[in-house]
Amino acid sequence: MVESPAFPARKGCSRGFTLLEMLISLALMGIMMLLLFGALRFAGKAWDASETRLERDTSISMVWQYLSDRFRQARALNSQVKSEGGNVFFFKGNSQAVEFVSPMPAHLGSGGLYIIRLQKARQGGRTQLILRRWLYHPEVLSGDAGLPRWHPLSGPSVLLGVKEKPELRAWYSESVLVDEIKSLKFSYYGVANKGDDFADWTDGWDDHPYLPMLVRMEITDQKGPWPPMTFELPGY
Repeated sequence: MVESPAFPARKGCSRGFTLLEMLISLALMGIMMLLLFGALRFAGKAWDASETRLERDTSISMVWQYLSDRFRQARALNSQVKSEGGNVFFFKGNSQAVEFVSPMPAHLGSGGLYIIRLQKARQGGRTQLILRRWLYHPEVLSGDAGLPRWHPLSGPSVLLGVKEKPELRAWYSESVLVDEIKSLKFSYYGVANKGDDFADWTDGWDDHPYLPMLVRMEITDQKGPWPPMTFELPGY
């Protein structure tokens, strides 16, 4: 009689990973980590780009809203200006600048009517869209207010950089509306003569004693062109 062994014979034995399997596992883990970090980096860049676009769109919207309010309240005013030797109509424009009279909010000055000039100017090595404003007041028009002297708009660009006196800010100020622009163009839509039926776009509005119907502003900055902005003036 044959006795069975006390312990059954083992058919096999457990073993660890081979070197090849370890290398394959490490390679797969490395690829997964690269893909993960790549996805995170792409998401970060996409977020930054989206944030930059949002900031730019917000800036464009704020400029449009601010200027739209100013143009919509523009006044068709004539005044005697001694230095100009006669009557001046306070709306003039060319392809690089525009000037008109409009009320300003009280929190931006003393309130009331201001002569507003939008123009391209170069300061500190950068070309900017500048808003200059003078209080619409006899002392300002006569040049007796101790401010940067006002003259009717005549040139496309002026080197600014006037140092403002805080106590005179309600009378005069300069503000940068858009920094580092590459190009700027204003156009004007209106009739050649008061009472005409046909209106058209033109690059200048100088000898008309009445307001245009529309003003269009086209800007290109370092990141590309802005959407064209068309502003409606009162009465149309």
